[in-house]
Amino acid sequence: MRLKYFPKRLKFLVYYPIYIYYWNQDFTSMVTILKLSGKGVYMKAIRKQSGFTLIEVIVVAGIIAVLAGILVPLIFKEIDESKISRAKADVKSISSALVVLKKDTGAWPGIATPLCAAIADTALTGSGSDPNIVGAGWDLSSTENIDHFLNTDSNGCWPNSGEGAWKGPYMAHVGSDPWGRRYILNSADFANPAAPVWVISAGPDGNLDTATANNQPAGDDIGVRIR
Repeated sequence: MRLKYFPKRLKFLVYYPIYIYYWNQDFTSMVTILKLSGKGVYMKAIRKQSGFTLIEVIVVAGIIAVLAGILVPLIFKEIDESKISRAKADVKSISSALVVLKKDTGAWPGIATPLCAAIADTALTGSGSDPNIVGAGWDLSSTENIDHFLNTDSNGCWPNSGEGAWKGPYMAHVGSDPWGRRYILNSADFANPAAPVWVISAGPDGNLDTATANNQPAGDDIGVRIR
């Protein structure tokens, strides 16, 4: 049956149930029916199966670019904040371990004990690269890893048992901060009872702005004053 005198829209409505039926049967039969409904409808169906137009691609690319411009800074901000949170947790853990060591042994790291002389290190550090020293009072000319006191008693400064014994390990390992630089402890100042002592990270910018005499961290430094 050909619907020669039907308007095109009505013609499509008449053939629509037939399209659905043959679509469920096989695609070849559907193409045959589309041809019966007229060249215009057939070509529209073929065009519907084609890929995206250039305008559609440009619009999608624009939407993706806008979303990327909004989301990428938010993602990097979250990453930066997670690094800062980790550094804060690290310096608190290191300072707590040092306080427990002092409580057990009666001495801060590097101070002379009955079993060893005072250690001439200017600072104790974790692993990693050196920060850029800006604040006054820091001396990294002679350093030792904090692990030698918190993970093991490498220098043999305390007895294994009894009063004043080393009862560690107090920490498994002191690594680098989230930016790959060393945590620093100005341990030489333990010899001066009035001097402040810090466990500190230079923070995101890598500049150690805090002076050892400061009461609060400076710049974007992240630190805990343990004395």
